[in-house]
Amino acid sequence: MLCDTIGRLRNDVAILCEQYKNLAPPNTWLADANGQAAIWVQRGIPVQERLARVHPYFSWARIGGIFFFSVYAPPRLSGIEFSALLANITEEARGKRPLVIAGDFNAWSTEWGCRATRPRATILLDSLALLDAVLLNAGDVPTFNGRQGSSVIDLKFVCDSLAPRVLLWTVSRWYTHNDHQAIVFEIEDAGTSTRPSTRRSCKWNARTLDADRFCAAMSGVSVAPGTAEDMASSLMDIITGACDASMSKANPRRRCELVYWWTAEIADLRRPCLRARRLF
Repeated sequence: MLCDTIGRLRNDVAILCEQYKNLAPPNTWLADANGQAAIWVQRGIPVQERLARVHPYFSWARIGGIFFFSVYAPPRLSGIEFSALLANITEEARGKRPLVIAGDFNAWSTEWGCRATRPRATILLDSLALLDAVLLNAGDVPTFNGRQGSSVIDLKFVCDSLAPRVLLWTVSRWYTHNDHQAIVFEIEDAGTSTRPSTRRSCKWNARTLDADRFCAAMSGVSVAPGTAEDMASSLMDIITGACDASMSKANPRRRCELVYWWTAEIADLRRPCLRARRLF
C-alpha cells in the first residue's frame, strides 16, 4: 500500500512515521532505532551523509545537499521524555544546513490549525526556535483522521534559509490506506534558477474562494504579445490579482521564536548537559 502511494506521488524523498515494516535493500531506507521513523530515498538518488548511530524516534540523512530529519513522537511520551527527544534532535541538527524536520509530533497548537494549544506544542516551538525553523503547515486541513476525530499533528519545518525554495506544500487528498494523509512539498533545486525570482510567494485559503468574483476578475483579460517569459509573467500577475480579489490569504509561514528568557549563555551551558545525558 505504501509503495503504491509513494509511486503515485513520485517523490524523490519520503519521510515516514509508524511504518508497517522497514524495507530491505535494494531500497534506500534509513530508520530509527524503534522502526517508527524513516526516510525512504527514491530513484537511486545517493545519500551523501547519514546518522552514524541510530537513535529512538528520529532519523536523518543528507540528500541532494539538504539534511532531512524524520521524527515520530508517540503520545505515550511524558513531557520530560518529549523534551529530551527534542533536545537530542536540536543537538544533532545543530550546524546542519539547509534543514528539513518533519514527522508526527502528536502536538496540538492553534499555530497550525488545532482548536487549542497544549504544552507539547510549546516545547516543540521553543526547541525548534534554536534552529531558526519555519513552520510550513498552512491552513487547518486535518493531517490525521481517526476514530476519535481529526487533527493536525503531522508537521513540516525548514530552516529559514530554505523557506524561499519551498515551491509547494499541500495535504494530499489521495487515500493512503491509513489514518494519516500524505503531505506533499516541493523544494526548488539550488542551481535551478539562473536569476533571482522577483515574484513573492503567495498562499490563499481555498475555502474562502468566491467563484463568481474569480470569474469576473478573469473575464475579458488578455496578455500582451511578447517573449514567452514576459507573457507567462503577465499571466501570473493576472491570476494573482484574481486570487487576491476572490480569496483571503492563508496564514503566512511562522518562524519559531525563542522564549524571552533564552540567552547565549544558557545555550552554551545546555550543550555539555546534552552530551552528558547521552553518555549516561
